[in-house]
Amino acid sequence: MTNTPRSRDALWSVLLVLSLALTAVFTPASATPTNAAPDAAAEAASAASSNEPPFDLSDPARIEIGKKRFNSNCAAYCHGFEGSGGKTVAFRGNKAFTAQGAFKVITEGRRGADVMPAWGKGFSRQEIWELVAYIQFLAIQPPSP
Repeated sequence: MTNTPRSRDALWSVLLVLSLALTAVFTPASATPTNAAPDAAAEAASAASSNEPPFDLSDPARIEIGKKRFNSNCAAYCHGFEGSGGKTVAFRGNKAFTAQGAFKVITEGRRGADVMPAWGKGFSRQEIWELVAYIQFLAIQPPSP
């Protein structure tokens, strides 16, 4: 092999590729620093696997978003204006309400005499939690007259 600038560049390129490949192969998975912040995908997966809301349910902005979604999807036929109880019991002043229970029923639906369609495929988890935020807000309001 002749010692020309071109052959040296080629040799360095080969050595660089080999060193990167060897580093990737022989670097243990535990080489990630333990103080590294979790990535967004890991946090989203964790939130998705838990039954906990991804935000504060008393956030006025989330309640307002949930109210708009409720009024356009839930109020007219089944749950009445401001959750006053169309075909179901009223949400306003309903102390039996739990956030996790509402999330589960909205996501999975309910069968039997008190049927409700499942919205888990129609709404994202965040959108369902925004509905729950609004329903929770209604639950602490005085009952409708």
